[in-house]
Amino acid sequence: MNLYHFEERVGSDIVDRGFDYYSAGFVTDLVRKGEGRYSAHVEGADMYEVAVSLDEEGNILSTYCDCPYTMGPVCKHEVAVYYELIERLKGDEIPDETVGELNLKTTLEQLSKEKLVDILLNLAENDTTLYNELLFNYSIYEDEKQEIARCKRLIDSIVDKYLGKEGFITYNNAGDFADELSGVLNKVETLKDPLMAIEIAGLVLNEGVQSFQYADDSNGDIGGLIDETIQTMHLITNASLEIVVQNELFDKLIHLSKSDVFEGWDDFRIDVLGICSKFAGNEQIRMTLMNELASKIDDAAEGHYDRYANERIHNLMYDIIEAHCPTEEARQFLREHINYPSFRKRLMQYEMDEGNYENVLALASEGERMDKDYGGLVARWKKWRYEVYKRLKLYDEQAKVGREMLLNGDFDFYWGLKEHAPDKTTFYEELKQELAARNHRMYVQLIEAENDVDAILHYVREHPSTIEQYLKFLLDTHAEEAIQLFDYQVKMIAENAYNRKQYKEVCQVLKRFREVAGREAQMNLAEELKQTYKNRPAFMDELGKL
Repeated sequence: MNLYHFEERVGSDIVDRGFDYYSAGFVTDLVRKGEGRYSAHVEGADMYEVAVSLDEEGNILSTYCDCPYTMGPVCKHEVAVYYELIERLKGDEIPDETVGELNLKTTLEQLSKEKLVDILLNLAENDTTLYNELLFNYSIYEDEKQEIARCKRLIDSIVDKYLGKEGFITYNNAGDFADELSGVLNKVETLKDPLMAIEIAGLVLNEGVQSFQYADDSNGDIGGLIDETIQTMHLITNASLEIVVQNELFDKLIHLSKSDVFEGWDDFRIDVLGICSKFAGNEQIRMTLMNELASKIDDAAEGHYDRYANERIHNLMYDIIEAHCPTEEARQFLREHINYPSFRKRLMQYEMDEGNYENVLALASEGERMDKDYGGLVARWKKWRYEVYKRLKLYDEQAKVGREMLLNGDFDFYWGLKEHAPDKTTFYEELKQELAARNHRMYVQLIEAENDVDAILHYVREHPSTIEQYLKFLLDTHAEEAIQLFDYQVKMIAENAYNRKQYKEVCQVLKRFREVAGREAQMNLAEELKQTYKNRPAFMDELGKL
């Protein structure tokens, strides 16, 4: 999309609204951030930031706005900035952002330490978050309680900063809120004390989970913060630590996992308990952790999520047993919980690796019976049977399962079936007829995979709207008819067009038609459309631009 012709690629409603914003002077702070990169602010329901990157020809390489609009590739704020760029680039009137930064840097470097301290104090006096951030990040560490208290004050000030009058953080502010909480984690990287580091990470995790109650995380920013915090906690516990420190970290993590904030968010509680497994090499810790995990299992779980949480806990317990206990004990744990799909898969993999194929077949068949109401799981167990039959060279059984999988929508099994077919041509023709009658999607996939040009042409005749998709198959041997079908499809699109945006889309298709049929054929078709729709001035205008 080119800056100077963007209106051809953007809906007319968005173009009109963006032009109104531009005309009203809502675009401010337009600066050049580097070679071809620009940013600006646009006033709307909120103040939004727009970033645009251009190449030397004015092609838009990237464009972004932090507004919540998701109904199309470009919003009205971006359009407003496009118009502002077109106007300002004519006279090269866009200042470089770096100039202002360099001037400020030079100015600050000339000030005395006392003056800089005064400036920071004045700024922090009216900004509680900045005040607490400066104390937290730059004060000299004295004792753990004092440092934790500073961290807590900083987190509280960040929450207060973003909470609106209704006590809720909006979608537009959730990202900045999460970013500032993420900044608190930076302190962890500077700490040599892992106990202090895990305490601070725990505070961020607690507030992050709790914020789901008072913030709109539709964009997943807070979820991302929580993932980052969990990862940070893993890094802290990955370090080589003395036994006494391991015990203290374990106690802190167990205490954190018991927090009421995790009620209804068992995934995060399990994540914390999973971090504890780093210390399971210590027998006493292992026993305590296994008991803690066992206490979290809901034997009366009925809902899908509760069963999922139980399965996660059992998998965590199994990982601990596998790493630190005899092999047979681990296998026995798998057998006792074979009703969980992940456990059945693990046990089947062990049996497969050891060549116990009859056991794999028995486990797979049992899984198919137990999970008959869950198509995805049934398909998983059938694939295990297919693999066993393949290894045992039982081609009849392999073909039977493969055919079931193919007809259920897994095309990958086609090639194995074809490989062992006595007559590959007959096999293909019979399967093609069967799929044509019962599975439209698989039929199309089959004729594409086999480059069956005659079948593809027949299909396009019945479904002309697919002509562009299949041109690459048809042009070498059926070019004339392919072009006729393309011509017909352009006319059908034009017949259903009723506004300028759709007229522009017709013209875009006409441009692609030219690449196939040539300039003369394109202009003849355009002239025919002009005669047919001469009472549609907007369409005449767009056709005239060809």
